[in-house]
Amino acid sequence: MTAQLTWFKKWNQSVFNMVNQVFTSSFFDAMMPVLSDRMFWIIPLSVAWIVFVIRAGKRGRIVALCCFIVVAATDQIASTVVKPMVQRVRPCNVIPQTHYYDEDRGNWIYTDKYAMTTYKSSFSFPSSHAANIAGQAVYWSYFYPQASPVLIVAALAVGYSRIYLGYHYPSDVGAGYLIGVFIALVIAWPLRVWVLPDE
Repeated sequence: MTAQLTWFKKWNQSVFNMVNQVFTSSFFDAMMPVLSDRMFWIIPLSVAWIVFVIRAGKRGRIVALCCFIVVAATDQIASTVVKPMVQRVRPCNVIPQTHYYDEDRGNWIYTDKYAMTTYKSSFSFPSSHAANIAGQAVYWSYFYPQASPVLIVAALAVGYSRIYLGYHYPSDVGAGYLIGVFIALVIAWPLRVWVLPDE
């Protein structure tokens, strides 16, 4: 068991280093903070949601309103339940010379070479960003599978950006995805079976 945990820890950090320190470029440095910024998504998604509610029938409006239950559940379970239980320190605080995006100053830096500085005080596992985006992707794909390719690409892009920025390990993102998928299905299935009208 100890050997397996050691292997997993090494794999987790190796993939993090590959994404965060090897596959870097000025293009990704410009794009990843944008992809990870909730405000980048909230405006176009809000407009799309309003248009959808106006044009959709009763069934569509119920689906649209219940997506907020998914958002609330994924965010609360990831941020207020699991993170305090696990208390994993973020990679930018413990891995020397992490390629790190400072949100407050809006610039890229390399973290302390001795890993003795705290850059983000919140915990790492799981990624609430990943949980939220995966929850929405699976929830909407459940009712509108034709939209799933775009939604899946968006979820993968957000998850990748969280590793690239130095905020999360790959396993943080993977766990966030699992939470999002689970919650989306727990809400979507009974909603379709017991609540939604047939049109």
